[in-house]
Amino acid sequence: MAELSKNLDVPREKNFIKENILCAKRSHRAEPKQRFVDSRFGDTHELKKSGLLPIYVHKKNYGSIPKFVKRDVKVDVKPTETIEYDCNGVPKIPAYRYIDKEERKMLLDGMKQTWEELMKRFRGLPFLTDTLPKAQKKAKLEYELQQLEKDIANIEQHPHIYVYDDSDA
Repeated sequence: MAELSKNLDVPREKNFIKENILCAKRSHRAEPKQRFVDSRFGDTHELKKSGLLPIYVHKKNYGSIPKFVKRDVKVDVKPTETIEYDCNGVPKIPAYRYIDKEERKMLLDGMKQTWEELMKRFRGLPFLTDTLPKAQKKAKLEYELQQLEKDIANIEQHPHIYVYDDSDA
């Protein structure tokens, strides 16, 4: 048996220890994954997958129309606003109409009636707003009432009102 063990201990030409040392010196360390912690208990999530980094903004094709959309859809581009001219070369003025006293009175009466209905609904709300939906409903009604009061005051303040008639456009 001793002879057998002497035959197995063959000196090798390759020094694995030196090779491992050289390999470790040449290698670069692995970059840690970027993560963020979202709770006090240390729950971590990957930053790239979360959408918190502006990845797509920095791509060179960001903001361009994809090729398949350009190929499939042919868009007729028109200028946003064209000025129309009559036969004399004078630009046409947009059509405005004047709201007369009767129409103004009907508008005010309708707005006041709407205000009364909203006020009736507001008074029907419970005094104590202990839940979120109650508080949101109360805040929404308050906002609508304030907006309606501003509109009523605006119409009462200005006796002459012109309205743009965009039915021709």
